[in-house]
Amino acid sequence: MIRNLKNTDPEDMPADEFLGLNHEPAGTALQRAGSSLALLGQLLLEEAMTPEIRRRVIGERGIAVLVEAPSMAWVPYLRRALAQTGTWGLIEGRDGSYRAGRKPTDGVAELVESVAAGQRVAVVCHAPEAHVPPAFIVAADLRLRIGGPTAALVSAAICALTGKTPRRMPAAVEGLDLPDLATALRSGAGGAAGCVRRLERAVAARAMSSAPLREVPQIHDLHGMGEAGVFARRLVEDHRSMPAEAFWREADRCCVVAGEPGLGKTSLVHSLARSTGLPLIETSVAAWFEGSSYLDKTLAAMVEAFSSARARGGCILFLDELDGLPHRDGREDDRNGSYWRPLQAAYLRECELTAAPGSRVILIGATNYPGRLDPALLRPGRLGRVIRVPRPDATALEGILRQHLGNDLDGVDLSGVALAGLGATGADVSAWVKGARRTARVSGRPMTLDDLMDEVLPPDDRGADDLWRCSVHEAAHACVAHAVGGDVRRISIVATARRGGSTVVSPAGSQTLGKDGLTALVVTALAGRAGEEAFGLEASTGAHDDLAHATNLAASARVSFGLGGSLVHRAPMDRAATLLGDAELRAAVGRDLRRAYLVAQEHVRTHRVAIEALARLLLADRVVDGADFARLMVAHNRAMEARHG
Repeated sequence: MIRNLKNTDPEDMPADEFLGLNHEPAGTALQRAGSSLALLGQLLLEEAMTPEIRRRVIGERGIAVLVEAPSMAWVPYLRRALAQTGTWGLIEGRDGSYRAGRKPTDGVAELVESVAAGQRVAVVCHAPEAHVPPAFIVAADLRLRIGGPTAALVSAAICALTGKTPRRMPAAVEGLDLPDLATALRSGAGGAAGCVRRLERAVAARAMSSAPLREVPQIHDLHGMGEAGVFARRLVEDHRSMPAEAFWREADRCCVVAGEPGLGKTSLVHSLARSTGLPLIETSVAAWFEGSSYLDKTLAAMVEAFSSARARGGCILFLDELDGLPHRDGREDDRNGSYWRPLQAAYLRECELTAAPGSRVILIGATNYPGRLDPALLRPGRLGRVIRVPRPDATALEGILRQHLGNDLDGVDLSGVALAGLGATGADVSAWVKGARRTARVSGRPMTLDDLMDEVLPPDDRGADDLWRCSVHEAAHACVAHAVGGDVRRISIVATARRGGSTVVSPAGSQTLGKDGLTALVVTALAGRAGEEAFGLEASTGAHDDLAHATNLAASARVSFGLGGSLVHRAPMDRAATLLGDAELRAAVGRDLRRAYLVAQEHVRTHRVAIEALARLLLADRVVDGADFARLMVAHNRAMEARHG
């Protein structure tokens, strides 16, 4: 066993002296421990204990100790090392395997009886909230959280095994787990230098085991990310300029990235990994459920994802589809609540540990639906905040086009393509470029700008009547949105897989809306249908998405925002329409929609001339940007003033 610590502050002692290895003949520590695995367990435990903690662990009567291992692999060897520190009434190692008990309820009676009898009791576990009885966690007199092995500890272990201190250590050795270290550190086969060479190979293999990175630009060359890009660039700059210890302790390194599908949330994280050189670990709620829906297995998979990231000694942990875990809404009558609650509690705990100062993990979550996230997840000390990725503007879209084109169309002005594609996502751009390359390849020639433009504005095989209906529909959306104060950015009748056209509108002024602002959104959503009717086209199925959007907005005014006579919050905004089974609510929302539709019809009648002019412009150009729309509306307003003047 490793010698007792001297009565000296360990911070002032060399690693080998602090660990009790000074002047020992080579192999003595290994003979005493029995294996390099056991030796490493002893060294890690000793390194984690201050003199005061060691005194309590060795001799305090009736003490209950909880040792939190850095990963599952360390549990049996830290348990063995702890057992050698003194006499214990009961000492358990819980690593989540079947033989050690996967559930916190397993073995609870024996633990409780031993603690109640005043025995010295210890439990070693890499994920206490997942595998240790809650009663013992609360009752523990000492909770010893053990980090991964430091370079100094690994150096001391090599010295203990070979009799020589290595001249150098791999920079990323702190990211290795116990199996990597134990197979690299051997007393023969090349001595200290041989151990170092094997460690270097283990570090290289560990780096290759991270998620394969996409072919994405460096973070400073990535376009269209908005505030999320600013966050990532600052993080890269801090990683390059700050000392490692200061970076992991002080840097702003946790957030949730939110946005629509296809806007590049995953590409942003991959670019961050490429720019920092840190390994990337990707996981999600769906991944934890793979292979089993049993809670204990899901919980173990989740904890393993977090703990393995913390054991890497520096990495990025990407939590995709963050909204897959429902938030704790306090509904005790929810029959699913008892299933999710342990997982939710453990999830928050793991986020806290991973986001804590000194944890060598950049923690980033991603979601398409930020409103579905548990607010507790966004508190400081966990993921902290939501940063939105916007749809790219024309300048950003031009930059994204250039990135995907590479050497194709080198030096060609892409601004016209960007304006034609305004409102598209990075995923759309990727598809355009692939299509244009295929056209050029099949034709046996270099790509041309027309190839690219044909992808952005593909030929439309709809009949004249359908195109006119779509043009009127989108023109009515745009003109009514303008009338109620919206900022119209783009109108398009270019068909996609999901819709025949689109109108991009930003609310004017503050992003916090009152009742009038929310009503204006409902009126805008209903304007397309009102336009079709006003032009004698009758209502059509083309308003399906508009009606769904308007209904959800009207319902959320009553059940989410307290803008309908009651202050009771009954559901988040994105789930407001699910409560329409309530007949009283359904009738009230129906009345709200009818009033809003009457307003939309009145605006359509007032601005019929502008709607028709815009519809004809759309038929000709297919896409109208915000500037051209604004000029059209200025001319329309002047004409109206002249008529009424």
